[in-house]
Amino acid sequence: MDLSPLLDAAKKGDLSQLKKLSEDEYDVNETAKSGVTALILAAENNQAEVVEFLLSEGADVNASTTMGGTAVSRAAENGHVDIMQKLLDRGAKPGNLSLIAAAREGKLEAVKLLIENGADVNAEQRWGQTPLMLAAREGHSDIVSYLLANKAKIRVKDKDGHSALSLALDNDHVEIASKLRRAGAKGDAARETDAVMDEEDGDNELDTDEFDDLIDEEEIPEDIDLEEDED
Repeated sequence: MDLSPLLDAAKKGDLSQLKKLSEDEYDVNETAKSGVTALILAAENNQAEVVEFLLSEGADVNASTTMGGTAVSRAAENGHVDIMQKLLDRGAKPGNLSLIAAAREGKLEAVKLLIENGADVNAEQRWGQTPLMLAAREGHSDIVSYLLANKAKIRVKDKDGHSALSLALDNDHVEIASKLRRAGAKGDAARETDAVMDEEDGDNELDTDEFDDLIDEEEIPEDIDLEEDED
């Protein structure tokens, strides 16, 4: 896909080209058809020096794509915590999509940073799925534990009637289902019993202490719109 010289340089981390472009009159907040900006592309691709430069040039830290993606959400989705911190320090909003993306993709440090900066632990995407639901669905046990420790709601359901517990069971994440049950989740007891019996037959090994240990240490029905064309 074709990108303008500015957007292409930001995506590739070509700081010298960006500085050349800045010598003439240019729009640092130029967008592609999707609404993506140079800052969003730089954050997504972990181009820290480019992010710093664009911010110094006045890049809009909260600009969003047509699908709602921001520099923070793209950085969170990819686990670029240092860049997230730079953006948050410059006034970026944590945003619901950022936390949802980080939880779905298994980026624990990004999840922690967002919640520490005020992100809603019970944020919902358009299908009603929460960070806890998506972490449970994808099998991210450490994130499930962290979200539970930070008062994530356990019994909410998405628009299809799925809860974090049912999503964990549907995807054979028995250990996560057990954590959720211990934390107060309610569901089909017979269904979970069958899953636990399968586990005891050798499918998985349940670590019943992991939940407490982890607490002590501390953008479509199936998916979210996290990505879009950049042209």
